[in-house]
Amino acid sequence: MIYSYLRKKNLYLAAAITSLALSACSSLIPDRITLASDWQAGNENDVSGFDSSGRLAIKDQGKGSYANFSWQNTGSVQTIEVKTPLGNSVGVLCTDSSGVIAEDSKGQVITAASIEELSQRMLGFVLPFDHLNQWVQGYWIADEPYQLLPNGKLKQSGWIIQRQQQNGSHNPRIVLLNNARFDIRLVFDEYTDTDDSAKSAQCELRQRLS
Repeated sequence: MIYSYLRKKNLYLAAAITSLALSACSSLIPDRITLASDWQAGNENDVSGFDSSGRLAIKDQGKGSYANFSWQNTGSVQTIEVKTPLGNSVGVLCTDSSGVIAEDSKGQVITAASIEELSQRMLGFVLPFDHLNQWVQGYWIADEPYQLLPNGKLKQSGWIIQRQQQNGSHNPRIVLLNNARFDIRLVFDEYTDTDDSAKSAQCELRQRLS
């Protein structure tokens, strides 16, 4: 969906500018690449809540696409909104204890069995959302096979993950994911730890429709 939207709106120039911005950010900020010894075993209880935003680059078999994102994680609820480089919403995806729900740019509500299925239908690529909140914080999934590579990358669930931490912090600055088909690059412009205790345990979209 991102791919077709960008083509229809003729946003190749915006995509190119975004690509340059992503490259510039990674070269100007002295981030520290996560070492193999930095990764830890974790589960959902280990992941702290956060509120974040940034930029997303996806390469699918040589074809690139770019977007912005905002992502909130409270542990029990994860919500991510994807926008084009010009700020038009592509869709909002949310997962909670009741399942997965989303709303596309036309206001259509969509449900699916998994966040991977939903992201494929809405965005045109599989976003490994179920594990992503743990990977970006430097955890591997404790009950799944994994491998720590000598260059500090984590290999798990068919993906290879590399983190760059904010200078002087364990928080993520850049997270790179790739598998046999996709290369995904997340650049975090904002990342703030949050208190989960006062947060709702249900997706806002689900509450609005109930």
